[in-house]
Amino acid sequence: MNNITVKIKIDNEFKYFEYDGDLNIPVTTLLERLDWPIEYSCSCLQGLCGACAMVINSAPKLACKTFLKDEIMVTKYNQISIEPLSKFPVIKDLKVDRSVLYDAMKDCSLWLQSDARIGEDIDFEYEMSLCLMCGCCMEACPNYGIDDFVGTPVAVYASKLINQETSHDHLKELTNNYKEKFYPTCVKSIACEDICPMGISTQRAISKMNRNSVWKIWHLIR
Repeated sequence: MNNITVKIKIDNEFKYFEYDGDLNIPVTTLLERLDWPIEYSCSCLQGLCGACAMVINSAPKLACKTFLKDEIMVTKYNQISIEPLSKFPVIKDLKVDRSVLYDAMKDCSLWLQSDARIGEDIDFEYEMSLCLMCGCCMEACPNYGIDDFVGTPVAVYASKLINQETSHDHLKELTNNYKEKFYPTCVKSIACEDICPMGISTQRAISKMNRNSVWKIWHLIR
């Protein structure tokens, strides 16, 4: 048993709680054990839905996969700080509205218009399909929320769809949307790949979309 201070940002100010118990538990369990009811989003509690994304000790993480003992060991202080994601509207406490993620998907036409084909790089398509839409990459991105940047999930999903889509018109729409809405505003900070809880190679997705939607067109013009 260890006594630690839990610092939680609620209504734009930090509230402090004392916890004296097992540190071999995830942050989601900690939130349930506190005397004060804290609202947050969760679903699977197994790191598969992305709903419990929040800022823990200044870094975006999935609360159900973040254990107190690891955080205390890294910080070397008997304190843990928990905040809602700052790039999305706060609904209450640690619960945020991430509907902007889905709006971006719709704006960029990220769906299959025709029957899917089996791509040549199944491993790549599988990796891209692991995206949880948790918002951690946007929280870490220095550009998201400043310019009209639609976010890394657009590149991740588009890079998978261009392998699968058989409609020429929709392929053209996908690449044009990427070229107009993602490419000009991505600053290539690589923060999205460093922070992704699923370890997705976001830079590979971005490079693939750049090659298909921008550089191919440039070579044709030349």
